[in-house]
Amino acid sequence: MPETKRIGALVPATNPVVEPDFYRVLPPEITVHFERMFNGDWGSQPKSSENTGHQISISSEEAATVDTALFGFDADKMNEDVSRGARSLSNIKPDILVYACTSGTYHKGYIQFDREMSKEMQLASGVESITAVGACIEAFNFMGSKRLSIAGPYRHFHLRHRLKPLLEESGFEVLSADGEPWMQDSMNPLEIEEESVQTIIDFVPTVVKDEADTVFLPGTAWRGLDAVEPLEKQLGKTVISVNQATIWLALRRIGWTEAIQGFGSLLRNLG
Repeated sequence: MPETKRIGALVPATNPVVEPDFYRVLPPEITVHFERMFNGDWGSQPKSSENTGHQISISSEEAATVDTALFGFDADKMNEDVSRGARSLSNIKPDILVYACTSGTYHKGYIQFDREMSKEMQLASGVESITAVGACIEAFNFMGSKRLSIAGPYRHFHLRHRLKPLLEESGFEVLSADGEPWMQDSMNPLEIEEESVQTIIDFVPTVVKDEADTVFLPGTAWRGLDAVEPLEKQLGKTVISVNQATIWLALRRIGWTEAIQGFGSLLRNLG
C-alpha cells in the first residue's frame, strides 16, 4: 500500500466550503483533516448568555471601517483558537498544516501578521504550517503575476485598505480591488457561501482591469474554485482562487507533482 500523506487544516466554524473543495481536488493518496476555529454562535445552538466577544454588535456602516469586523465576527477573537486547533490536529501526525481563511490574516493589512500566524501554528503543533494568504503570494510568484485585479466577497474597505496594501508590500501592483455588491452590507458569515458559482462568474469580469495579468478571488467560503476554469477561458488571464492556491501549495510542500485538471492553470502546474 502506498504511503498516505496527510494535510491538517484550520477552518472558520462558519465555513462549509473549504472541506468539499479539498475533497474534490486532492488525489486519493492524500487525506485532509479539519479542525474548526470558533467564531461565534451562528447556527441553531442555544445562545450563550455569556458575551464571548466573538460576535460584534455594531452597525453594517460601522463594520465597513473596522478591520476586525468581518461579517459580524471578530477575526482576532477567532484567532485565539488557532494554537488549540493546531495542537489538536498534530495528534493525527499531519505532514503539513494549513490556515484556511483569507481575512483572518489579511485584516491587519501587513504581511508580518500573516507570517506570525504560520509560526504560531508551527510552534503549537511541531508541524510545518502555511496560511491561505501566504499560499496565494507563492502562487502569484510561481505564475509570474505582476499586476492583479481582486474580486471577492468582502467590503471595499477590507479589500482596498487591508488586502491591497498587504499584496503591494509583497511586491505586486494591485490595479483594482472590488467587493461583490450584495455582500457590502452583510453581517453574517454564512451568507458568503450562498452565492452561486454562476454569480461569481458573472460578477468578476465586470471589475477586472484589462491591464491585469492575474485575477485573484479571495474568500475561502466563496465558491471561487469552480469559477477559475471558466473565467480563465473567458478572460484569457491567470485566475487564482484562495482555496485553489492553498491546495496547490500544500500539495507541493508534501511532494505531490502530478497535474490536477479542471481547476485552472495553477493546479496543472504542480511540478
